[in-house]
Amino acid sequence: MNKAVTVYPTISDDILSNPGIGFTAAPGLMGEPDHIYDNRGKEQNKYKFTDSSKTFNHPDSKVYFCSARWRDLEVSKGVFKWEVLEEKLDYAKSLGCTAVVRCSPYALNEEDDIPAWFRAECPEEPEFPFWRVDPQTTPYVAYWTEFIKAFAARFDGHPVISSVDMTIVGAWGEGGGTEFLKPEAIRPITDAYLDGFKITPLQALLHDPLSIGIIKDRKAKVGFRVDCLGDMGGFHGDQWSHMTDFYPQNIQNFHMADAWEKAPILFEACWHMNDWYVQGWDIDYIIQETLKWHISSFNNKATVVPEPWKENVKAWLNQMGYRFELRKFTYDSGVKAGGELGITALWANVGVAPIYNRYLLVVRLIGHDQTYTLHSKEDIREWLPQVDIAWEESFSLPADMPEGEYGLEVGIETGVTEIGNIQLAIDGIRDGYYPMGKLFVERGKGTKW
Repeated sequence: MNKAVTVYPTISDDILSNPGIGFTAAPGLMGEPDHIYDNRGKEQNKYKFTDSSKTFNHPDSKVYFCSARWRDLEVSKGVFKWEVLEEKLDYAKSLGCTAVVRCSPYALNEEDDIPAWFRAECPEEPEFPFWRVDPQTTPYVAYWTEFIKAFAARFDGHPVISSVDMTIVGAWGEGGGTEFLKPEAIRPITDAYLDGFKITPLQALLHDPLSIGIIKDRKAKVGFRVDCLGDMGGFHGDQWSHMTDFYPQNIQNFHMADAWEKAPILFEACWHMNDWYVQGWDIDYIIQETLKWHISSFNNKATVVPEPWKENVKAWLNQMGYRFELRKFTYDSGVKAGGELGITALWANVGVAPIYNRYLLVVRLIGHDQTYTLHSKEDIREWLPQVDIAWEESFSLPADMPEGEYGLEVGIETGVTEIGNIQLAIDGIRDGYYPMGKLFVERGKGTKW
């Protein structure tokens, strides 16, 4: 009756599109575009990464970069128009994507200014090129802090948001001039993020040791984001580059080498990948460095991947972020209604990073006319890469289950229909779940139907 069945799933090396990892989406390359152009306006031959890809000259994606301006969100002091951001999140969801969200205080153009009510209060602009308002002589810190508190109160734990950028000051919130601020100006802003976002993961811009040090003092679970991946000498030739100097040194100097264990590491292209190709920069070196730094996602600015680098990028995608292999699965083939279903399994995360969102590992029992979903207590955020992951759990079955044969499936649910379940690196997916086999549920003597 209670014989154990062991299944060894077939491991797959297919490209997987999963929430929060991989290349950010390129909506302009989806559908059926008549022509494909690179960032320099040169027409490219159309190609796809897989036969079923929805995107041309670029990988499919389940993560979208979503930026919103402060001036659009806080239309009057303390009055918020959150539907502006909700509409952007709805668009990400319509693409089947989670979203990396950045709320930007301002940028360099006039239309990207601080909120009109704030500008009316403080009409003078500083000479510093990356500030539109001086955070040292205006109420910027107080106003931006209150905005972040309201933003977190509304959006922490939002099911479509995979992570949030901690923007402090500077154009696009990218940190320009942070190094000139005093700690007492930075701390209220970082505290607003850290106190407000208890569910949604955060990443800080790896810009200066002062702001990162303040965040580290809180012993907070914060990853990092950098915006010039691929630069192998575009600014100062062979004298200095982001890839050979800034990133490897400052990841260590800022004590962020282990940040990936608890929060995501995100990169954005310096210029575009096509520029790397034209410059003749070593794509394999760039890729291997990002894997060493435990990359989760890469913002390719929705532009084409040079076709000669297609295979390099495919290999990159198969290691970027998390990638779960279910290698062995053992379960009871016969159980009683109201009894326990025992499961043991061996998993492996063959990516370079954990998953950072609390998605549910589930077991489903598919009967003739009813499905039972059993929620695991396992926290898959603890599944670190390159470590054997043993899962052993007993599930209580409903006492009123009808007797008969059931199909047993396993899956990881995001809870958002448009985004779907996590794809595992095994064969056999069916509607987001993976069939493991059959079991028989028996009714005990004297059980009432």
